[in-house]
Amino acid sequence: MVITRKKNKAVALALLLSLCASLAQAECLGMKVQAHRGAGDAPENSLSALRNAYFGNWDGVETDLQLLGDGNWVVHHDVMTGRVVDTGQPVSVRQMNAEQWRAASMKNRGATTAETPPFVADLADLATPFPAKTLNAEIKDLAPSCAPVEALVRQLRGGIAHGNWFLTSGVPNNLVCARRADPQGYLGLIVFDARNAQAFGANRVSRFIARNARAPKLDKPWLQRVQQQIGMPVGVHVDARSLDANPNLLADAAGLNMPVFVYAVDGDSALAASLLRAQKRSHRWPSGVILDGSGEAFCGMLD
Repeated sequence: MVITRKKNKAVALALLLSLCASLAQAECLGMKVQAHRGAGDAPENSLSALRNAYFGNWDGVETDLQLLGDGNWVVHHDVMTGRVVDTGQPVSVRQMNAEQWRAASMKNRGATTAETPPFVADLADLATPFPAKTLNAEIKDLAPSCAPVEALVRQLRGGIAHGNWFLTSGVPNNLVCARRADPQGYLGLIVFDARNAQAFGANRVSRFIARNARAPKLDKPWLQRVQQQIGMPVGVHVDARSLDANPNLLADAAGLNMPVFVYAVDGDSALAASLLRAQKRSHRWPSGVILDGSGEAFCGMLD
């Protein structure tokens, strides 16, 4: 391919912007600050939202992965389309193929846009120019076997040469499969607090679950079982309410060399309040936080 001088200038500008973005790291009491499903006024988990996060003042980007029926991995949170991805009628992501995914459109606050939903290959291309920023990719649903997860690991390893990425999941078996393909990479187990069930849809069932649920017990023996099941290096990613309910979690995890990332279903203000309570109890901050909003604004709440 012939690159003209004009194209050379465009390439140089893109590389300069990427370098500047890589240097724009958040400084938040030693915690890594990650943008939840991207950033800015863009559809969640869209390439535009993820790009905004990479160019913004975050240490990393958190996003979600789903498996299509033909084995392709895509960037999407929900099991069904409809809320963020428009396919005409809602359909299970697992029932779709790559051609159907390419024909879909992203939705922003209910309005269909011209942007198409991304594949993991698109995500890898986006992450490549940002070696200083971490990609945190969550496998949302239970994989049918280890083969697709192992293929995902190979795809990310081959597509993101700098290697600054890791996988998380609320399904331990997904991480066990990932460990088979990646013996040394960090993996994060997401702990679901059933008291937050209504955050995934307010209905009679979710209200019943939330009303009757108890906080997860995340004590030292439980952490040790996570280590044994998944293998090191491994950490836990918990909601702020779970952190409040487990006052020794940060100290126990530190003693076992396990990172703790914290998010809040109730928003960044609730997360900041929980971290301040945890710091007062244990004089510790978590390893990282996953935010809906600005890193600067959040870190200012902790001063």
